[in-house]
Order: sequence, then structure tokens, then C-alpha cells
Amino acid sequence: MTGRWGSVAFAAVLALAPLAPTAGAQPRPRVAAEGPFDFGAVDRGAKVEHVFRVANTGDAPLRLEQVKSTCGCTVALISDPDVPPGREGRVAVTLDTARMAGRVTKVVTVYTNDPETPTASLALTGTIWADLVASPTALYLGRLRRGDPVSREIDVVPGRPGAAWAVTRVEKSHPALEAEIAPAAQGLPGQRIVVRLAKELPLGRFSDELILRTNSPREPTITVPVFASVEGDVAVLPPQVTFGIARHGAAVARELHVRNRGGRPLALTRVVVRPEVVSYTLETVREGVEWEIVLRLPDGLPPGKIEGAVEIFTDHPRESRLVIPLYAIVRDGARRS
Repeated sequence: MTGRWGSVAFAAVLALAPLAPTAGAQPRPRVAAEGPFDFGAVDRGAKVEHVFRVANTGDAPLRLEQVKSTCGCTVALISDPDVPPGREGRVAVTLDTARMAGRVTKVVTVYTNDPETPTASLALTGTIWADLVASPTALYLGRLRRGDPVSREIDVVPGRPGAAWAVTRVEKSHPALEAEIAPAAQGLPGQRIVVRLAKELPLGRFSDELILRTNSPREPTITVPVFASVEGDVAVLPPQVTFGIARHGAAVARELHVRNRGGRPLALTRVVVRPEVVSYTLETVREGVEWEIVLRLPDGLPPGKIEGAVEIFTDHPRESRLVIPLYAIVRDGARRS
């Protein structure tokens, strides 16, 4: 690295000297990955870059077969994937800190042909400063019963020593989402954002986001997504039907379970599907309480993607029509048997 990173020394490569081959021993590669790279402290939003060294301390060629990241890093193999004995491969890693704060460690995995160490870990570690840190970064409200009161909190605290910034207002777009700014619990720094959902929400998936406006010139906004799944008295499980890939000779069927969780008996009045796409049978498990719907793909469907729905009609005054998405992929030559 150059510039401000010039003063940061590379972590040493593990000095694993190749063992002297014994009589009849087969030559083999040995991977030795560079130790953790400490990038120090940076402001949130900075990009941290480092080139890791991956040495071959064996007596046969080492192959760097794949480099994977699950940490929000961008990775690239910038050397030949075949590393001769005594030489080094190079892996460039870039870490985007835009959604991070505090002390972090991020790991990249290198897959090799070393029979004893098929994977090697490359780690970046350091501290990311932010004016304000919201926790959680995304607010999941869970599976909710419509009509039940819902209240959750987001903590907003300083993200660097001596920071005195604060959230000044909260913006949202969904009318059912409410949010207010409150002081932190007694003796704690920062603020609380108290989030509530209106009782009369539409059924299904709820998705919106809160925009926290701050008085920080570096980070004037913090975005917090808000998710929930709103259920009523009539529950259908699973919430969508996926047949997957219809293959030749495979029996393809899926089940839906309809349950009444309300205080009065329920009647299913009708089930509607596209008969050219799927057929169904309906069985009462417990009168007024539970039903089972078995869905089947018919024979002779043309190849392609199927996207449809199952409509379930009930005598519930507020949940008279429930729509369940349906998906399938039919491969060329596949059919129901």
C-alpha cells in the first residue's frame, strides 16, 4: 500500500521450511499464508487495501484454486495461480467500510491443493471510526399478529472518542411506521429511536426504512431498513410454494397448511388455481380449524419458468382472500409421472 499506509508493516509470512523428503515420500505443496494485516484506525467509508502473500514452502507446485470472501471484501488473485516451490502468490483484498463501525476483523479464504491445509485464511483487522453508530443496523420486527402492539428500539451512540453528534429528526415513508427520538437509558450515552407499527397493517411482508437525520457534517444521514411479516387469524404455511425443478419421472407435489388462529370457527369457501399449471386436493384436518391442500404439477407442461398463485377464500370478515405465490421450473423433457 502507499500513502498513509506506507508506515504499516506487512505481517510476516509464516516461516514453514519444507521438510526434507524421506525415502519414497511423494513431493507435495505446502501453503503458508501471511498473518493478519492490522490497518489501524480509519473513518467509516474509507477503502482499506492490502496485497497478501501466500507462500509455497513445499517441494511441489502449489495451486491457488479459488479465493472467496463473505465479509464484504473485494478480492482478486493478482499472480499466477500456480506457485512453484519457494515462491509466493499474491492476493489483493479491498475492504469497503461504508456500513461498518468499531473494531472489526474480516477474513478471506484461499482454497489450495495442499492436502493437509486445503484452505488458508487471510485476515484484515482494525478500528473503524464513525460519528454515530446505530444498532441494530437493520431492524427485523419478526412474525407479527395483526392487531398486536409492536415496539422496538434502535440505539444510537457516538462512534469515536469525544463525538457529540446526535440524531435531530427521523424520516419514514410508510404511514403505518412510527418513530420518535428518546434519550438513552439513564447513565448511558447516546439516544434511542423508539419504533412502533400501527395495529391495522395489511397482511404479508412489511418493508420500509428509517432515515435518521443527524447534525454530523461527515454523516448527515443513517439509513436503517425495517422488516416484518404480518399475519392474521388465518395462517398459511409455507407462505409461498416452490416446486423447484421438475425432472423426468419425478413425482412433484407440495403441501399447504391453512390454520385458523382466531376465536371463531372458520370455513374455507373456495380454492382457485390455474388448472393448466397445477391441480389440488383439499382435506379438512380439523373442522373449522385446519386444512391441508396438496398441489401437484400436471403432466406435459412445456419447458420454462412457472409463476402463479394459489387463491384461498374464507368466510373471515377481514381475511376473505389469501394469495400464496407459486413457482416452478420445468426442464426440457421433464414430466410428472
